Amino acid sequence: MNFSFLGEWVSHWRAYLAEFLGTFVFVLIASGAVLSNVFYSEIGTVGIALATGLSITSMMYATLHISGAHLNPAVTVALWLAQKIKGNLAFFYVISQILASFAAALVILLIFGSSSREFALGGPVLAESVSGQTGLVVEAILTAVLVFAVFATLVDRRGTVSFGPLVVGLVVTIASLVALPITGAAINPARAIGPEVLSGSYQALAIWIIGPLAGSLFGLVYDFVFLRKGTR
Repeated sequence: MNFSFLGEWVSHWRAYLAEFLGTFVFVLIASGAVLSNVFYSEIGTVGIALATGLSITSMMYATLHISGAHLNPAVTVALWLAQKIKGNLAFFYVISQILASFAAALVILLIFGSSSREFALGGPVLAESVSGQTGLVVEAILTAVLVFAVFATLVDRRGTVSFGPLVVGLVVTIASLVALPITGAAINPARAIGPEVLSGSYQALAIWIIGPLAGSLFGLVYDFVFLRKGTR
């Protein structure tokens, strides 16, 4: 029998744990900010955007030296497509991120109670006036911008790695300001999967999975245009 997958898990368990913890905190804070705005105080779009952006920046700085700070299945897929991470490693990264999404959603449910299900446990919500196709395009474009930021700062040797998490956090904050009223600005399948499934609000879940995964294809573009060409 081939136990390579088991061996891969054992040898990189710290990285998987870092991805789990970082994604867990990110989803918990982002969803918590949405529900705090609903139930307790009007922190508004700006407050939610800041909480989301600052949480991803903080968690990226915390996990960068352990796992590379993906914290997003779309980022992991982008790096895998560009052959910057092995398939087995990418698989367990994504599993860790998705499990973290469900764990965060459970904690959100415990904190805010069953009434939070009505608001998708703080997960992204597609505006009634926005079509599914438009939502997919918005999520794909914004995720492509995120992937561009990741590759330019954390993958490209000419970039400044120390500023990577800050740049990514700024992108997430700006994307949230732009798209919170449109799609909920997920740009990260883990941001949506746990809250949407556990709240039973998964009718539009495909938008927050397919859109970001489509955006992850920009990793191939960056690799071909800037990395491979840049080394010649």
